[in-house]
Amino acid sequence: MMSIKSSEDPVIRFAKLSAELYYFLADALIENLGEEKGTAAIEESLRNFAEKRVADMKKEAKERGLPPDAPDTYLKVRDMPSNGWEHDSENTLLITQCPMFDIWKSFGEKGIAMGALYCEIDHILFNGFGLVLNRSQCKTNGDQVCDFRVQLKEGQRTDGER
Repeated sequence: MMSIKSSEDPVIRFAKLSAELYYFLADALIENLGEEKGTAAIEESLRNFAEKRVADMKKEAKERGLPPDAPDTYLKVRDMPSNGWEHDSENTLLITQCPMFDIWKSFGEKGIAMGALYCEIDHILFNGFGLVLNRSQCKTNGDQVCDFRVQLKEGQRTDGER
């Protein structure tokens, strides 16, 4: 297991603590409910969590006078800071360092598999703002990077109108 240091950037430390908490909760669900029901419970919880995040970000967008469905709005109201996530110097869409993955990796294959479930929330977050995430690579799938290529949903305009 990886230890979390008090000297780390508070945002990175909190991301790692959140990833560790998620691991233990997910592990307990699978242990207590079995693989199939536990995984279903994890996926449902993550879906609900992501949908709540989207709703909260859209509410903030409205409060700030931003179009709540516009793709550009997502970056303006994004609730997760990017501290600790490093990207390729030549391609900012490729994440090379993820503090959450580092924690899950420290728990071995089981941790990585649980992390892969968590990473699926990114699709819901982008989708909530009219974007489709085309992730061809993800560290939880054994890749060296996480690919964050996004495109507009069919029929979506950049101003949030359809």
